[in-house]
Amino acid sequence: MANGLTSTHVKVRQSKVGRQARWALILSVVLTWFSVIGMCMAIIGAGRIIDGGGVSRWIIVGPFVVMVSFALRGWVLAGGQVAEERRVRRQLVERVFQAGEIRTSKFPTGAVVGLATESAEKMVAFRVGFMSQIVASLTSPLLVLVAMGWSSRWWLAAVVAAMLPIVPLVVGGFRKMVARVSHGSQDARKALAADYMDALRALGTLQLLGASSRVAQRLAARGEDNRVAVMQLLRGNQLILFVIDAVFSLAIVAVSAGLALFQVRQGVLTPGQGITVIALSILLLEPMDHVGAFFYVGMAGWGAQRGIHGFISSLPTGRAHVPSTQPGCITMQDVSFSHGDCVVLSHAQLEIQRGQRVAIVGRSGAGKSTLLSLIAGMKTPQAGAITRGGDCAVVAQHTWLFQGTIADNLRLARPEATEEEMWQALSSAQLADEIRTMPAGLSTLIGEFGVGLSGGQAQRLSLARALISGRRIVLFDEPTAHVDLASEAKILDAINNLGRDYTVVMVTHRDTSLAHMDRIVRVTNGRIEEEEHQHAH
Repeated sequence: MANGLTSTHVKVRQSKVGRQARWALILSVVLTWFSVIGMCMAIIGAGRIIDGGGVSRWIIVGPFVVMVSFALRGWVLAGGQVAEERRVRRQLVERVFQAGEIRTSKFPTGAVVGLATESAEKMVAFRVGFMSQIVASLTSPLLVLVAMGWSSRWWLAAVVAAMLPIVPLVVGGFRKMVARVSHGSQDARKALAADYMDALRALGTLQLLGASSRVAQRLAARGEDNRVAVMQLLRGNQLILFVIDAVFSLAIVAVSAGLALFQVRQGVLTPGQGITVIALSILLLEPMDHVGAFFYVGMAGWGAQRGIHGFISSLPTGRAHVPSTQPGCITMQDVSFSHGDCVVLSHAQLEIQRGQRVAIVGRSGAGKSTLLSLIAGMKTPQAGAITRGGDCAVVAQHTWLFQGTIADNLRLARPEATEEEMWQALSSAQLADEIRTMPAGLSTLIGEFGVGLSGGQAQRLSLARALISGRRIVLFDEPTAHVDLASEAKILDAINNLGRDYTVVMVTHRDTSLAHMDRIVRVTNGRIEEEEHQHAH
């Protein structure tokens, strides 16, 4: 499943980096140039000392420039990478929330988590750190060549310059050769992360079914695939390092040293100038060493970028509903939706007025929850249009609560909510008295999925969170399906006590939930049919 996130045949164009990261990249290159100039100054100053010219200020100023440039470069890059990681992760999260259940039905959670953590880090390290180093490495040798020609002979610098194009040609060639290895490594890591996360989430179920050993074997196989892919990636990286050292480093130093020694013997260059030429030729290798050292980052980052952009581009961008000019109203016009070959809704019509309470009933599998998901915007109709007058809050059949305090879970819907507003929402959800009996009150810690609360308490906390959001359309998906009769009565009382400024839509299969509903609609054979109903006043 994880491999479905990206296809090796899909090419995704690199998007622009954020403004702060772009400035960090530019400043990093400029600071690298300054550090190279500082090293050239120090080398030329040392050569003059050898020739008896005395201590030059260059040999003092040069190292100072180098130290300041390196310190500033590290600070600038760190800030740029942090800002870019934050931007990339925010973009991922926004697209995940925008896609809703469309995303969860196509991509495993573990793979998405892997993209937002490890892949985002590798992508940013590639786009900011690696790219700035590559640009600096390919341009700073020009500064060294200028220093070499100015301090000795220009023709010597020209000979060395003629050898420089070898490096980008070699690196580019090897990059194409190892591109598939890089993509394979990225896919293997995503597959392992996806299976590992899914296994953790289903650990209890796996133990009950006796399938834990089989899943463990599958995880071991995924881990071995990942290990093999990583070793192939490292092998490509080491091969590039060897080629650069053998083809470029040895040739540059040997040619420069031979020419410098010959010119010193001929009396064309002084000994200090000869040593300067050799030292500057070695300085040419320093940026190129970074090309090899960062190549692993580059290959991993390219694969991570491909995975992230592939994920983002594969999610639907269209809106699931159109805003209505009538607050609290919901209208479905000629809506069709299918799961594969199974038709759930066919040219369905539904109109709900502001303040109405509508129950959706039907046999199991008829499409009640799908209809609610379409109204909520978590699914997109394949035909027709849905208009909705405002945002909605959803109280799901399985309550989504997170590890933290009760206040933390309420503030997910409204971060600026005061304690008074939270108590008011809990009171409306018939939960305030029970929370007050807890020693920590709103600061009571609960576990993931509401561990520490009863099923009824968790469901009413979900209702309180919906109310504190301030949204006037509230959708309920079987809110009493997994609670006892006492909890069911409290939940229904809380729903029935909502004012007429709330539009309520509830999926239910229990007759006790219908008493205070204004309308009942039945989903059957792809249609939405109105049923006669006399609600209690």
